[in-house]
Amino acid sequence: MIWLNSPFLLILLISFPFLLALQRNNRRLINLLTAGNALILFLVQLIKQITAIPRPYQIEPNILGVKTNIPNDYSFPSLHAGLATFFAWAMSYISPKLSWLWFGILAIIAYSRIRFGLHYPRDIIAGFGLATLIFWSLIFLTQHRQQFSAFTQANVRRKIFHLFYGLSLVALMTTQIPMQWVFIFFLIIIYSIIILFPILPHKLQILINYFERPGKRQLWGVFFFTLSAFTAYLLFPFHIASAAILYLAVGDSVNALVGAFFHLPPQQKRLEATLAATGASFLITLPYLSPQAALLGSLITALFEFSEPKIKGHKINDNVLIPIASGLVVFLARI
Repeated sequence: MIWLNSPFLLILLISFPFLLALQRNNRRLINLLTAGNALILFLVQLIKQITAIPRPYQIEPNILGVKTNIPNDYSFPSLHAGLATFFAWAMSYISPKLSWLWFGILAIIAYSRIRFGLHYPRDIIAGFGLATLIFWSLIFLTQHRQQFSAFTQANVRRKIFHLFYGLSLVALMTTQIPMQWVFIFFLIIIYSIIILFPILPHKLQILINYFERPGKRQLWGVFFFTLSAFTAYLLFPFHIASAAILYLAVGDSVNALVGAFFHLPPQQKRLEATLAATGASFLITLPYLSPQAALLGSLITALFEFSEPKIKGHKINDNVLIPIASGLVVFLARI
């Protein structure tokens, strides 16, 4: 795995999609790749200087797993994870059928940064979140906005919101804040907004509707998301609860976003978007679980996403099902 720490790896992650875009003479993709990688490089270095968090091996030298190309800058967030995430999304855009491979490469690179003692798990999550935000923002703003129906546009915005809401909940769980009160506070606020929605200021209603699909009841998805995350927090140990929330935030969102943006046919969408979501879920939960447990939870999430289980003809709300089911399976397996 030493090649994963090669100085040429970052060059390859940046240049490979760029060369493919050049070969296809795809100017929009060239612009997207140029802007995205530049933003990641700039923002990662900026955040590193602001946070000034030492790397793990600088605190505990005995965990250092490499002998060459040892970085001596700050730890948070991970540049490798950021560029590898952008690479995975970009290559999935170029070749959707191999999205499982691109996210698999991302998972290997991200895991290696922790294994080598070069990054903390939070660095990987931050790099993944930053690059994902940049990629989808650029896609939405520059290429596809006019190609989607109002329903699809709203669903994309909703999934992006769910993704970063889930990442934020897990980030809060790593602090000293009493999370049981945070969850209760969020549930009360969200439920109050739902009940009082008809009398809320018009501009606030417009803002809320911006992140909802037309015809859907406002904020119920976020309410059930928060409720199931709170349930996972109460039921499972910290590492399993965090992973269970991430399975929903990342797995469900990546599944929907891949299908929407790459215009996959229904059957192809279900299979390939599910594979991409499985890889992303596996990656994002590695900091909290063993590789075997992370894979098991990812497969359970993928199974529910792919099969869309129903009770008496009604689809089970995945905002409720995924965190509890995946967390329970991982907990019982005790891998």
